[in-house]
Amino acid sequence: MKKELLPVILLTFVNTLNFSILIPILPFIIKSYGGGTVTYGIILSTYPFFQFFAAPILGSLSDRYGRRLILLISQAGTVLSWVIFAVAYFVPNVSVGIVSIPLLVIIISRIADGVTGGNSAVASAYLSDITTREEKTKAFGMVGGVVGLGLIFGPVIGGLTMSHSIGYLIPILLTLAISMITLIVMVKYLPESLPLNSRVPKVKIGIVEELQFFPKLIKYSKNRKIKYLFFLRAMFLFVFSSFSSIFVLYMIDNFAFDSTKIGLFFMVVGIFLVFNQAFLAGVISKRIGDLKTFIIGQMALSLSQFLYIFASNFWMFLPLVYLNNFGLSISMPTFKSLISKSVDESKQGEIMGIDESYFSASSAISPLIATWLYAVVGKYVFLIQSVILVISISFFWVKKGWRE
Repeated sequence: MKKELLPVILLTFVNTLNFSILIPILPFIIKSYGGGTVTYGIILSTYPFFQFFAAPILGSLSDRYGRRLILLISQAGTVLSWVIFAVAYFVPNVSVGIVSIPLLVIIISRIADGVTGGNSAVASAYLSDITTREEKTKAFGMVGGVVGLGLIFGPVIGGLTMSHSIGYLIPILLTLAISMITLIVMVKYLPESLPLNSRVPKVKIGIVEELQFFPKLIKYSKNRKIKYLFFLRAMFLFVFSSFSSIFVLYMIDNFAFDSTKIGLFFMVVGIFLVFNQAFLAGVISKRIGDLKTFIIGQMALSLSQFLYIFASNFWMFLPLVYLNNFGLSISMPTFKSLISKSVDESKQGEIMGIDESYFSASSAISPLIATWLYAVVGKYVFLIQSVILVISISFFWVKKGWRE
């Protein structure tokens, strides 16, 4: 492994750990302050809604000013967001309208993290800077495997520490400490990956122009490869974000999981993810190519979503979780590799920022729709998600998409 990958791997691990610590405890935090399923969906949507606007700006700025500075700013924003989240524990639990003050503070903390939430886009551009064309899929798969490690440890830490007498303050303070240590390590050891002669000229561009996500997307849509890839990406991300927002609720409702059991379960999911992304994604892609690997991943995801509606007990549910995880795991790194290979080196930050905005837009909209649908139709929301993927893959096939 290249030593230059270590900062990206550390950053990815910490980001995943910070997020995944919340997975088993957030529904219970919201419930303790009088919030329900819809409130849960709103809080899940807050971070990606603001990240949608921030990610392309930070991605473009990293093309001009270098990756290191932007990554440090973003990580500092993450530290601030966890400070605000910790404050929620100490404010009085009284309502302002239909929402309690602690929930409002938690929403503000998610906004703060979202505004500086370009870490993933800039980290992906950083990775693209330091890898060759042939190394990209393997490198993105390795980083994906690190996401799995974060999912192994984060939920377990969150679930176990939540059981302490002072509740969720312990996992939040732990997350804050990890974020601060990471920022210090980055300041000291993170090298710059984008040399001065490879940067985009520092022309004066207004913030309004930077926020114009759709004109940027239209510019890239002239590239046939990117146009069809982003179509598939949009459908995939909608399903992925919908599934992610209701997955914990489904386990609570159907298997009576508490925060500790959810944490231990996600440890198993993380093991699946490490194996699939760090090993299988690279092996399959090397044999049949990135595009075919991505399509196979979409088909596996669609099948697992359909079969979820027939899972009547946990032991029927578990193998479907692996199939779902397999589909996600081989789709994510191959897509990153495909779009990275489709633009020139000076545009890596911008294209990754656009992809992050895609992800953020989906993550902002999908939880609101998915949690509402789940409240109305229950587990049959998985059938809707399966159909969406089948339609998108069929359309891509009819249109012939593009060939590698």
